[in-house]
Amino acid sequence: MRLYKYICTLFFLALSIQIANAQEDNTLDIEGAISKTLENNFDISLSKNNVKSTNIDAVMANAGYLPTVSANASYEYSSSNTNLSFNDPNQPEINANGAVTENINAGIMVNYNIYSGGRRKHTFGKLKNTAYLSELQLKQQMEQSVFTAVTQYLNALRLKESVRISATSVEISRSRYERASSNYAFGAMSKLELLNAEVDLRNDSTNYVQAQLDYKKSLRDLNNAMGLPPDSTYALSSDFTFDTDLLADSLLLKALEQNTAYLLARNQVRSAELDEKIASSDYLPSLDLSGGYTYSDASYDANFIRSQSSLGWNAGVTLSYNIFDAGTRKRAREKAEIQIVNQRVAVNQTINTLKTDLLKAYDDYQSSLSLITLLEENVETAILNYERSAEAFSTGQITGIELREAQLNLLNAQFNVSAQRIQAKLAEVNLHFYSGTLVE
Repeated sequence: MRLYKYICTLFFLALSIQIANAQEDNTLDIEGAISKTLENNFDISLSKNNVKSTNIDAVMANAGYLPTVSANASYEYSSSNTNLSFNDPNQPEINANGAVTENINAGIMVNYNIYSGGRRKHTFGKLKNTAYLSELQLKQQMEQSVFTAVTQYLNALRLKESVRISATSVEISRSRYERASSNYAFGAMSKLELLNAEVDLRNDSTNYVQAQLDYKKSLRDLNNAMGLPPDSTYALSSDFTFDTDLLADSLLLKALEQNTAYLLARNQVRSAELDEKIASSDYLPSLDLSGGYTYSDASYDANFIRSQSSLGWNAGVTLSYNIFDAGTRKRAREKAEIQIVNQRVAVNQTINTLKTDLLKAYDDYQSSLSLITLLEENVETAILNYERSAEAFSTGQITGIELREAQLNLLNAQFNVSAQRIQAKLAEVNLHFYSGTLVE
């Protein structure tokens, strides 16, 4: 009896913890988990900041479309012993100790590239393409984070169901143990039957406590996936529906429009094409315009010129062309062309893999929905079998081992239905992930 009281204490302690957890905070469903993930996930926050950073770079000024303006000013001072002699005998020598020379220069210069063989245009296109790439990477991170959170949610839901079934198993075993103990006291049951019932109750109570621990751990993993503090508590909702209107052909069309992996592969082709155009622009000349407004002033203690100053405008045009660069331009363009071919192959590979994964997920989804109906029928049969077995056990027609087998069959049937529903929902999530509709 001491062992029985200890097992019951474990059971009711774990049950009270489960009830307390269920009452804390509000109920969390799948949609709520997705919303919290999009709002709090750390990886998503980092990706959003990366988008801001690339958008800062994707401006015309960064591609060289705008002129550069620079201002400069300088002052030079020197003091030296100077001796000047001239070829003209009529010009007397100049000798000065500590002669001071001062130079002052200031000006504003403007430089602008008029033509660069299309480099500016293609560089600006590359910058915008990189900004778009960061947006795709943000969407990809959002999808991956949401997929992870939903997967963790469904896993926690599976473990929650395991806790419920384990609790039911403990209650059934406890009832069986009480019946066996009473029958043994009246001499209507053997000591072996009582010991078997006691062992089963102990095992079920241990399994229940372990299931409760696994469930708590899964909730912490879910909190981490959503970006919440690990000690956040809530009650998981077991209610979810299935989208039975999903069609393979429609999903494939959406995938080729919205799937992030496919869009990223196409973006890499565009990036490679721009790199090839930038490399080709080096074969063309470059034309630059420069101009400015400058001021200079110089004074000399030991010179036939006492002072000199100037103030005015200046302008110039520079045409440059690289005649020979040891094949650097050629190699750069050839490598860019190869990269274009490789990226196009990668697009075809992505399409093939995408179609394969989507159709496999669709088959899993359809199969899971069909299996749910069959497994629910198994539960009805298992319930009927257990009820009859319990009646037969109470009248001594079957042994406790046979009743235990009927009990396990019932619990397994119930768990299989729950597990299959979760598997079907996971397959549905996979379909939305592959079709690019998981995060709209």
